Amino acid sequence: MFITFEGPEGSGKSTQINLLENFLKETHKKFITIREPGGTIIGEEIRKILISSEFDDMSYETELLLFISSRKELMEKIIKPALKNNQFVLCDRFIDSTIAYQGYGRGINLDSIYQLIKITECPTPSLTIILDIDVETGFKRKAADTKDRIESAGDDFFEKVRAGYLEIAKDHDYIKVVDADDDPEAIHQKIISLIEEINHD
Repeated sequence: MFITFEGPEGSGKSTQINLLENFLKETHKKFITIREPGGTIIGEEIRKILISSEFDDMSYETELLLFISSRKELMEKIIKPALKNNQFVLCDRFIDSTIAYQGYGRGINLDSIYQLIKITECPTPSLTIILDIDVETGFKRKAADTKDRIESAGDDFFEKVRAGYLEIAKDHDYIKVVDADDDPEAIHQKIISLIEEINHD
C-alpha cells in the first residue's frame, strides 16, 4: 500500500507516521518511510533550496517545478521499486501538497498542476490522510521551531492551503480527512481502521 500524509503546518504528520511505523513493525510488515521534498540525493538538494530563506524571491512557478522534479526522482528511485517489492510506502506529503500549496495557496492554475502530475506519471496513493487543523492551532504547536521559507508565507496563505485540502478531499475517494485536534492515539486508531477497510476491499 502507498499511504500519504497531508495537512497544514503543525497538523501532527510526523507523530502519526511514527505511530504507523510502530504498528507495521509489530505486525511484521515491510515498509519504507519517505518525505517530500527529499528522499533521494537530488531531492534532498532540491529541499535545501526550497526551504532556504536565501531564496525568498523565488517565483511560484520555479517553486512548483522544483517540487515536481524532486517527486519524479523519488518516484523512480524509491516509490516504484518499493511498491513492486510489495512494501508499504509511507510518504510525508505527495501530490495533494502541490495542489494545496502551489495551487490553492500560491494561486497557480490548477489545470497546469494536474498536467504536470500527469506528465510525471505519479501513482495515485492507496490512501491519503489529511490531518486537518486550524491554522492558529497548528502554528502554536510549532511555536518553538524556526520557520523555513514556506512556513513563513503567512496566515492568509495557510488558510488558503487548508481550504484547498478540504476542497480536494471532496473530489477523491482515496483521500480521508481526519481531525488533527483529537488525541494522537485516537487519530492513530482511525488511520488503522481506514487501512483495514482498504485491505478488506
